[in-house]
Amino acid sequence: MVTPGIAVSRRIARLDPAEDADEIARLSLVVLHGNAALTSALFTVAFMKQVAVPTMARILHRRGTGDIMRETALRNDDTIVFFGQLLDHGPDSAVGSAWIERLNAIHAHFPLRNSDSLYTLATLALDPHAITASLGRSPFTPTELEAQWLFWRRVAQRQQITDIPAGRAELAAWSAAYERAEYAPSPEGRAVTGALVDAFAVQALPRVLRPLAGEIIATVSPPVLREVHGLPEPRRRVRLAVRAAVGAYVAATPLRPVRLDRSFVEEFGVRRHGHRRIDEVGYQRPARRHTDVGSS
Repeated sequence: MVTPGIAVSRRIARLDPAEDADEIARLSLVVLHGNAALTSALFTVAFMKQVAVPTMARILHRRGTGDIMRETALRNDDTIVFFGQLLDHGPDSAVGSAWIERLNAIHAHFPLRNSDSLYTLATLALDPHAITASLGRSPFTPTELEAQWLFWRRVAQRQQITDIPAGRAELAAWSAAYERAEYAPSPEGRAVTGALVDAFAVQALPRVLRPLAGEIIATVSPPVLREVHGLPEPRRRVRLAVRAAVGAYVAATPLRPVRLDRSFVEEFGVRRHGHRRIDEVGYQRPARRHTDVGSS
């Protein structure tokens, strides 16, 4: 079913951000503002934030053998599919629980600290608003922001992440301190960033704009992230064009037709990669090589 954005906004306004956090988060992040190009840009920046931490960059890069280097577009899509499943079904549902279990099983293969996982929570809960606001205009209401925070906090709790700050403001302060302590340039981080920008260009931009992908992502990125990864300083005309595009997108929200059944799982998963089992999405542990006894 297709409906004007204003109808979805009115529905959100009637809901309670605490009692209806799951529904509001989905209506806000997927139905109302799940534009594929915007979503790709936000997740590209989120990945770049992870690899601004050298230990995380080395985990993901793995001397060039990491799936983020070998199959960057698929790795990006799979990440969005994971969170899309949680947004579609809720973290406490049977489906949501299964996907969280799968996510935790993947993370168990790598030496992730609790603080690293908590930082991922911060990018999910804070960045959609922070990035769009930095470009001139956030599309999210206070009700949407509170519901998004409560939704992602519940996901983190189900992942058994600990020491979660009490609220959005506290999380933002914690995140800023983490970045000051952990951010540093690294060859691995810059290599992953280059692959991410290239994938964004192909996945999200028309051919004529692909040469500008680095400047577009640099415009969307916080200055400290641009510096860490050595991104180009975007030209004024590119900055203005990105800001104008975001402003026009937000302004058109009330009248823009949206699909109530919109799903990241369908858009970034099924349409691009077909139907897959849950164990086929995300990191695949390399099969062990067996050698027969006595063989050379």
